[in-house]
Amino acid sequence: MIIRTVTQPENQLGIEISELLNSETVYTRIVFVSAFVALRTVLRLREQLLAHVEAGTRLRLTIGIDLGGTSREVTEELLRWNCETFIFHNTIARATFHPKVYLFQSATSATIFIGSNNLTDGGFYTNYEAATRYDFNLPVDELEYERLLRPLTLFLDPQGATVQRLDAELIQTLVARGELPTEAEARQRSRNQRHGRVPGVAAIPASPFGPIAIPLPPLLPQNVRAEEPVEPQLPEPGGEQVLPVAAPRPPGVLVWKKTLPRTDALQVNEGSNPVAGVRLTQAQFENPPGQRIDQTTYFRRLFADYQWEREPRGHRNQEHTFVSIRIIIRGRDCGIRNFEISHKPSGEAGQGNYTTILRWGREFSPIVRQENLTGTVFSLYETAEENATFLIDITDV
Repeated sequence: MIIRTVTQPENQLGIEISELLNSETVYTRIVFVSAFVALRTVLRLREQLLAHVEAGTRLRLTIGIDLGGTSREVTEELLRWNCETFIFHNTIARATFHPKVYLFQSATSATIFIGSNNLTDGGFYTNYEAATRYDFNLPVDELEYERLLRPLTLFLDPQGATVQRLDAELIQTLVARGELPTEAEARQRSRNQRHGRVPGVAAIPASPFGPIAIPLPPLLPQNVRAEEPVEPQLPEPGGEQVLPVAAPRPPGVLVWKKTLPRTDALQVNEGSNPVAGVRLTQAQFENPPGQRIDQTTYFRRLFADYQWEREPRGHRNQEHTFVSIRIIIRGRDCGIRNFEISHKPSGEAGQGNYTTILRWGREFSPIVRQENLTGTVFSLYETAEENATFLIDITDV
């Protein structure tokens, strides 16, 4: 038996689980136990898991619905898998279902993770988490393996009044009771928690903590992106008027920067057509340090939490979203604006040209031309600001 600690985000649990699923091991059973489950995470793992099911693996999931951590769309997706999925819920409010266990068993080996990681993108990739990984050589380690599994039977083979097998009727009942939020409601709740919004509290003190960079989750495959639910309302382009006041830059993590060429700064000869925005290229940027970004997927991953839609302007195989970003130019705060981000999924296959662009927009383009930003440094930060989680800071060299 080998025991190892998996600490995240240095070592992402999702990567280790994907490596197990991609191996040639023939598993007899796979069991996932998680308090919270996110749609994007199960969509990312779906092809791998169902491939094992087709090969004869018994797949079982035991999931929770407490605290609104699992959405209606997640349960509907898992129901379509036609595997054993159980909802664990105690109606006593102070008894929250909270375990996280991931088991992979074959005829000659077994791997089990026990820790804090939920079946979510945060739990698998970006949160600070800790799990213990146990690897068993069977049948040599059979006694130790059975000794570890015995107290986990409550979750691995759930039974009793607190457990229901997932079916369409159960989903309808939980929705009617208000115990299964939509994916959009679950995301909004998560955003509220991240930004510390407390109902009835007018002013919240600034956080004494600081941000540091963390790895991004893998990009969701193109063929499943369209399955993400559309949120109720997409922000319209536009924003506040320019506020010509000096302002300190909010604290944040640098996620990309480049020196703006004339074309990105809209300084082109008369009669020429500018690119109308900032091309999000590699620009020799490293994240994590020592590793150059792959510009063909990096920015789509960076803005993955926003609602992407197919572009309406006739661009084939092109998608876009709007991101609220605060912009500071040469120390002047220009307010929060909804910038359009456009992405070409067809460009993800190689390490060629840029695939993503941040459009200045019709309203803001005259300001960019007037400022003549050629040669300035365009820095993009991820921040903890409530209404704009990204910041553009444009400075002279």
